[in-house]
Amino acid sequence: MRLFLGGDAMLGRGVDARLAEAGAAHGLGALQPLLARKDAFFVNLECAVAGPDPRYTGPPKRFLFRARPDTLQALAVAGVDLVSLANNHAGDAGPAGVVETLAHLREAGIAAVGAGEDAEAAWAPAVLVRGGVRLGVLAACDHQADFAAGPGRPGIAYLDGAGEDRLMRAVTALAPTVDHVVVALHWQANWVPRVEACTRTLARRLIGAGARVVWGHSPHHLQGVELMEGAAVVYGAGGLIDDYAVEEVFRNDRQLLYELELGDGGVTSLRAHPIALGYARTEPAGDEARAWIAARFASACREVGSAVQKSADGALTVVPAKGRP
Repeated sequence: MRLFLGGDAMLGRGVDARLAEAGAAHGLGALQPLLARKDAFFVNLECAVAGPDPRYTGPPKRFLFRARPDTLQALAVAGVDLVSLANNHAGDAGPAGVVETLAHLREAGIAAVGAGEDAEAAWAPAVLVRGGVRLGVLAACDHQADFAAGPGRPGIAYLDGAGEDRLMRAVTALAPTVDHVVVALHWQANWVPRVEACTRTLARRLIGAGARVVWGHSPHHLQGVELMEGAAVVYGAGGLIDDYAVEEVFRNDRQLLYELELGDGGVTSLRAHPIALGYARTEPAGDEARAWIAARFASACREVGSAVQKSADGALTVVPAKGRP
């Protein structure tokens, strides 16, 4: 089966306003020819989706992202099947906003994982069946502790020390019941220059517990992909759609859309497609941006023991570096 993974989809603020004017297909419609061959498509939903009533009343926070329910049609048009809500913006409309976000996603026909009406629901896996293949998905976030779900409190699956142990147990329990386990992690600091040793250690523990794919996001820019036997770690999937200012070094307007093929042995191939993020609109990258992305991605993959080959169709195929199994 063919699984596409995107990074952060922030549908609030200027994205919300632009989609209201231009229509749902404006945001991700240019990617539809590429996504037409997907069996499943997952993204990280980096905002609350709620009407005007639920309010954030927590500690002071610089950015609060919330979107109108209609903006979810931009994801539906693009064929998004599942979103991770385990992130530092899912609670931007307060605990009641988490519940409302989940309700709007159900209405839009989009599955969600990583948040819930209480801790048990937030940590529960989502299981999707595509073409007879069962995908089990878990999600957690290692920051925004005040968003953590608790007994009777809506929120996210929060990844502290106890959360790591809980996540390992959840992966171990889920793996025998599905064909492939995908773990979504909103981890690392913004603009972190390279993947730290502790991050790689956690990824390897998850693979050892039975995950086939570790799908990381949060730092806002693309990072490398590490391949293991039958498994892959996307350390930083970057962004998918937003209205953010451009960081001139890491170029968060130049990102990748990841395409994984999953077979009996797990991950059999991983290709990455260069994309360009404009204001509330994402499209395939042009020649200059594509060259920059290819060079940046190759460098990032070398740091985690992988290599990148350019394909005839412009995609970037990740392979083990020479000397690695």
